[in-house]
Amino acid sequence: MSITPPPSRNDPCPCGSGRRYKQCHGAASPAVPSPRGDPLHDLLQRALALHLQNRYVEAARLYDEALVLSPGHPDALHMRGAVAVSLGDADGAIRRIEAARASGLDTPALRHNLKLAHELAHEIATEPARRRAVDEASRRPRRPDDAFVSPAEVELLAFFLPQFHRIDENDQWWGLGFTEWTNVRRAVPNFPGHVQPRIPADLGYYDLLDPEIRLRQAALARAHGVTGFCYYYYWFQGRRLLEQPLDAVLASGAPDFPFCVFWANEDWRRTWDGGRNEVLVAQEYSEEDDRAFIRALLPAFRDPRYIRVLGQPLLLVYRCDTLPDPIGTFDAWRALCIEAGEMPPFIVTADTAKGGTPLEVGADASVAFPPHRLESPTLRADPPPGLRADFAGRLYDARSVAACAACAPEPDHLHFQTAVPMWDNTPRRQRDGTILLNASPPVFRASLRDGFLRARTMLPPGQRFVFVNAWNEWAEGAYLEPDTAHGRAFLEAALEARYVPASGERIADIVARLTRA
Repeated sequence: MSITPPPSRNDPCPCGSGRRYKQCHGAASPAVPSPRGDPLHDLLQRALALHLQNRYVEAARLYDEALVLSPGHPDALHMRGAVAVSLGDADGAIRRIEAARASGLDTPALRHNLKLAHELAHEIATEPARRRAVDEASRRPRRPDDAFVSPAEVELLAFFLPQFHRIDENDQWWGLGFTEWTNVRRAVPNFPGHVQPRIPADLGYYDLLDPEIRLRQAALARAHGVTGFCYYYYWFQGRRLLEQPLDAVLASGAPDFPFCVFWANEDWRRTWDGGRNEVLVAQEYSEEDDRAFIRALLPAFRDPRYIRVLGQPLLLVYRCDTLPDPIGTFDAWRALCIEAGEMPPFIVTADTAKGGTPLEVGADASVAFPPHRLESPTLRADPPPGLRADFAGRLYDARSVAACAACAPEPDHLHFQTAVPMWDNTPRRQRDGTILLNASPPVFRASLRDGFLRARTMLPPGQRFVFVNAWNEWAEGAYLEPDTAHGRAFLEAALEARYVPASGERIADIVARLTRA
């Protein structure tokens, strides 16, 4: 669920006036006093500007000030209600938006926001049942009637980050010897009991250029039901970064472990998170580069270890929305592969905040990519005791996230589920990070078990994949590799998740039953 995004200048104004945004609340900068000299008008403009910047608490305060000046003002009531939805206050949202409608305001924008408010109220009402569902599904790792989903039946692929070796670019940008471990080591807790820094156990602070490490990673993965690695691939108009681990895997033939490629096609920025900051290497596109990109991947596609879907090499794309012409790009890739005597790639787009469906962009399937799309306010967690006052990040409840994912309807296209064991990008963002509270091996097991159930019952043979985000995203707190806090518990949870109810009852089924009760 999401609030209507900020409008462009020619879009209808979200206040519901029926005028274009540039002719209404977007007519003047909030920093410039209203030409009318009207305090109410000025307050509403400033509030809306903050609202569109997602600064909801500040916007709410100004909307409230406007309502003091003019009690019952329909626009102020409506927009204050829309802010209340974003803040998770369903009752306050419904009360204010209904009051705006009673005063005579009845626009599509108002009806949309009222619908969102009622959906939020329903989510809040059913949240305890959803949390109980996760607890019930994960309480015991297996029961006598559980059925084992074999790796041959459903493949489990883990996203793999290669930034655990030094490169000249990182030395230049972040200091001599920089690797992912640099960020991991310097993290500090944001509240009492916050596990930071994370400390690797079995594999230590490894270097991915060490072939022994790559062999041990593959052995750990295989022993716990992970069937392949999905390597992030950094390509910028023919320039590759962090390519050495994958190139070594291709050149040496070891480890003998399946793999595929995930093109991380976004600008390489200062903080590695796609934020609006200094661009170090820009991601640019051209028809010539489309061909060069796929030619560079042909040796990997032809490797006998490369993962295929019905004979086609599996290729994932992170930001389909940044491609100028995704249909043209994907068609060019397919044509070139066929010309080279290779099967066309099976193209999967990541389900991030933007981008169309596979049908709209010419892809074959999509894959969930949590924690993207954590939009519902019900997923937010209460601040833990002792949270530092300057923390400006986002806190979510892992149990709610797992339950919502399990209850989500199946898309009308081929779609692969993804489970996230933990998420805490404090090492990269410190006081502005995103943290999944209450993440644990049982919650991860329940989420992954639901993914296996969906794959086994809803996906056709040969196309049954579940993903994990991730194998080794240590600076984002998303990893299966053993650490000193959990040992191998998350790896063991991944294996235990393959024991699913023989009855076919999913977490979503349990939620529905509890909700009806």
